[in-house]
Amino acid sequence: MRVLIPIFVLLAACATPQERCINDAAGPYRAALKERADIARSLSRGFDTVTEYETRRVFTRCKVAEDKFVPCWDRETYPVTRRVPVDRAALQARDAQLARDLPGLERAAERGTAACLQAFPEDEA
Repeated sequence: MRVLIPIFVLLAACATPQERCINDAAGPYRAALKERADIARSLSRGFDTVTEYETRRVFTRCKVAEDKFVPCWDRETYPVTRRVPVDRAALQARDAQLARDLPGLERAAERGTAACLQAFPEDEA
């Protein structure tokens, strides 16, 4: 994933102003669709995962000079992923709210896309 992030940044930088405008206009609609998919996945599984970070003391080697190491205690942070049960009522309420909001978000995305097409017309090659 760390390798893909710079690629996405470069691709976003290469987008035309029209493409960036359309992407921004449709962002809230896409986010709502993604959230509904996440809610459906969580409801079907019955749990969510939460990643927390724990710092632990570990016995390791510390460098004290060129090519010289001594045993020592150090701290390292580890990600710990845990399952947590979902609050079905809250997720279903949020899903219902998103379902009510989607038509308005879709219309807003269409209006934004039309405005972008008007503001940044494609050049005829």
